[in-house]
Amino acid sequence: MSFDRYRVQSAVEIDIGCTDLAKWKSYLHKFKDYEVTDLRREKLLVELKKDASDLYFKAVLSLADVINSLVYGRHSWPVIKVYYAVFFLQRCSLATRNIAFLKNNGIYTLNLEKGEKPKRRDTGTHMGEKVSGDHKTTIVTFMSVFSDTDILLTNTINGKNIYDWLMNLRNQVNYRERTFTEPNNKYFFSSLFDKTQLKKQVEIYLNDDTSVYCFDEDHCALAAPLKLITNVRQQLFDFIDFEPIEPRKKIEIEKLISEAKLTQSEAFKNLYDFGRS
Repeated sequence: MSFDRYRVQSAVEIDIGCTDLAKWKSYLHKFKDYEVTDLRREKLLVELKKDASDLYFKAVLSLADVINSLVYGRHSWPVIKVYYAVFFLQRCSLATRNIAFLKNNGIYTLNLEKGEKPKRRDTGTHMGEKVSGDHKTTIVTFMSVFSDTDILLTNTINGKNIYDWLMNLRNQVNYRERTFTEPNNKYFFSSLFDKTQLKKQVEIYLNDDTSVYCFDEDHCALAAPLKLITNVRQQLFDFIDFEPIEPRKKIEIEKLISEAKLTQSEAFKNLYDFGRS
């Protein structure tokens, strides 16, 4: 099955000389010695900006889908979608710092600055567990880069940072609980299931400058992702000079949020419409 792969990954493979993905592992030595030059940086940044925009769209669409599910009283599957939105946002946020993820028999990042080489990231431990796979590796990498600047890392929920808490919640729903909990809500604030209140509650989260809702267990599942996307939206706005989401994709987002009346919310519209032609 063919699929659209991340542009930076493909660009590095071609630059190294690998045109057959099945043989990529045999290029590991060349990959580890791959060094960013001025010319490579210029070319790879173009591709990274496009990758970042795609990641951002995946995040916005995921959150819009969560909101659409809440309108109809669903709460288990939205937990999983919330987690993936956060995952996409962390990758996008790192991209705005010129950090691209690459794979070759392991997970690496490449800082697009002259002289930099791929850095292995799926190593060591985190919270007593081995760092492996895309998800733990992304969280650990994100926290190492944004430890001093991310408001969501300034407090915890039940002793866990927000990102580990959300991943644990996703694992609980997806793997540990024998069934979904519908019709009983366990994960989101009750007002989010009231069509007349949902828009208001979402806007409360979006306009919460104190981030107090993000660290409240009753609100965190949606408040924290909305705080994160608000922050990443600004990072992406500063990183690119083009509209990240094309008109036909904006229509798909608006289809999902129309029942919640969020098409009438400027605060939410700003998340997917940067106002750039």
